Amino acid sequence: MSNNLDVIFKSYDIRGVFGDTLSLQDAYKIGYSFAEFVDSETILIGHDGRLSNIEMLNAVASGISNSSKSVLYVGLVPTDVIYSLSGLLDLPGVIITASHNPKEYNGLKLCNSGAVPIGEHSGLLEIKNNIKNIELGVISNLNLKTNNELDLYFEHIQKLVLPEKIDSQIKFGVDGGNGAIGSVFNNLTTIYNFNCEKLYMEVDGNFPNHPADPSSKENLKEIIKLVQEKKLDFGVAFDGDADRAVFIDDDGKVISGSMMTTLIADYLSEKNKNLKVVYNVNVSPHALSILESKNISLFRCKVGHSNIKAMMKKLEADFGGEHSAHFYYKDNYFADSAILTLLMFMTIISERGEKVSSMIDKYNFPPSSGEVNFVVEDVESSLEKIKYVFSGDFDELDGLSYFDENFWFNVRGSNTEPKLRVNIEASSQKILDEVLEKISTTI
Repeated sequence: MSNNLDVIFKSYDIRGVFGDTLSLQDAYKIGYSFAEFVDSETILIGHDGRLSNIEMLNAVASGISNSSKSVLYVGLVPTDVIYSLSGLLDLPGVIITASHNPKEYNGLKLCNSGAVPIGEHSGLLEIKNNIKNIELGVISNLNLKTNNELDLYFEHIQKLVLPEKIDSQIKFGVDGGNGAIGSVFNNLTTIYNFNCEKLYMEVDGNFPNHPADPSSKENLKEIIKLVQEKKLDFGVAFDGDADRAVFIDDDGKVISGSMMTTLIADYLSEKNKNLKVVYNVNVSPHALSILESKNISLFRCKVGHSNIKAMMKKLEADFGGEHSAHFYYKDNYFADSAILTLLMFMTIISERGEKVSSMIDKYNFPPSSGEVNFVVEDVESSLEKIKYVFSGDFDELDGLSYFDENFWFNVRGSNTEPKLRVNIEASSQKILDEVLEKISTTI
């Protein structure tokens, strides 16, 4: 590849601010502008396993270096490693990743010191506006070397989840999707004495086996089969940058983000009688009713990590859950972490000593569609059509939420693609199918 490389830029933090494509020259200027925006003299930088990452790394790091700031290179790591180290070292950070998107995509996620998110309303527009004043400098092959920062990360998670709290007899399956989780999983296995069956743990930016997107049931077929055939206690599938994980119970059923939010919040409330939980708009109403019955303080938020983290920090909330399977922890600088969620889940199983399916079944969740995606020509006009077809009032905090006696749904536009994301919960499968068909026909 050359310095004329254009990458399809679909990262959540950048799209809508910098456009849909990004040249290496643009990446250089973003690095320079970001370095000027933050107060720190040193900036953490890491990346996942995408094919364009080293060129992107050199471009961003050259911009940072030419602004007279220094780069602390962490290497190939999951996104949540950068967030945790940003908190531990009180440094701003950059992770080069496009998460679950196809291999030709790339992007950036930025955070300020202390893992404080930088989003469209918290610095990105200022960074963008400053770019026009920046002259392109030389993009160099910096030959960056890593130090021992990962040791700090592993020390940190061991303080949050003690290895002795996890029963080493628990046997589970893990699908890395050839993503960034493979860069640290052997370390985690040594620390926590994992007993697991592995799929696709080699980091490979070609994603040769299936897309690193566990939100699609199609991409979960192999981990479900593994759990069922090997009679495992559970399965887990990570996305490309390993900040999100979807779990499978011992029967091979997908545990939704709403179910996991319920399970973890319920467990934490047993330890903390004043638990505060932030949730996003498409978490199941059934989940919320369960948590309300346990006197947990609940706070509703728009979808997106920058929104949830900001609200959690403002409220000093203990835990945050998204239906999309991102989970946030106060003790992890309010940042989301799929790795900590795996460890938390294993702690719960170890303490309760019962099958995962039994734990979930006790919550008696009604039929749910999971997240269904529809490609549309125009998101806003499609939402207007839905408002016209369904009579009654809509909650419009984020997309459209509609509450009926026998069903509930949320429809919202994707942050990264021309899609509508639909989540439905209903009192019966028949009603659920009818509502989904009505929405599908409408748009």
